[in-house]
Amino acid sequence: MDKSSNGKRSKAIDVNRFTLFGAVTFILVLVATYMSLVAAPLEAVQGVHQKIFYIHVPLAFIAYASITVVFIASIAFLTTKNPKWDRLARTSAEIGIISTTIVLFSGSLWGRPVWGAWWSWSDARLVTTLVMWLIYMGYLMLRSLGESNNQTAKVSSIIGILGFVNVPITYFSVYLWTYLHPLPTLQSSTERPESSILMPFLWSFLAYSAVIILIGIVRNKIEKSSDELETIKKQNQIR
Repeated sequence: MDKSSNGKRSKAIDVNRFTLFGAVTFILVLVATYMSLVAAPLEAVQGVHQKIFYIHVPLAFIAYASITVVFIASIAFLTTKNPKWDRLARTSAEIGIISTTIVLFSGSLWGRPVWGAWWSWSDARLVTTLVMWLIYMGYLMLRSLGESNNQTAKVSSIIGILGFVNVPITYFSVYLWTYLHPLPTLQSSTERPESSILMPFLWSFLAYSAVIILIGIVRNKIEKSSDELETIKKQNQIR
């Protein structure tokens, strides 16, 4: 069997796996939606507004995880100079921005009826999350406006590493400075005191993680194809 046949078979397997993973992800999202909107108990104080929790908090953890991947991949790229780590860092930064944007937006929607304000500059968690968003938006702007070369990748990697400092600051901000954001908890004051919000939270976290992984796989493949195209263009220019 020649290499082209092996390549076609490998691609077919990849497509089948991707399709299966997509189907599983869709089912997870349906289950998570049911668990958060129907099965989860109604919060006694916040009422239906508390349901935003099942989007807001899982995506906050996903944002932290994505930026952690940027941090690790950036170190790996500077150490090995392997472009696959740079692609992973770019993809993870995009996912981090998407997640953080939804976190900021959903937080504002949650805060308005519960706190009486869309935004408060006095709340450390809000401000540090916004700073995190700005850092990695700048990271992506540099990637898009800069030339596709090693120098841009190196500078971006340094930003990705230094910007990670804001992640633990953001997470621990509620312990260091208290204002609007409560301390993290998976117990809620509900109309059924014995009930817990843990399982709906875990289903939501699993479902949204699967969605993010799916997006990441697609974006990473696109970035790989883009890098290969740039390499071909440079080779043709040299000739």
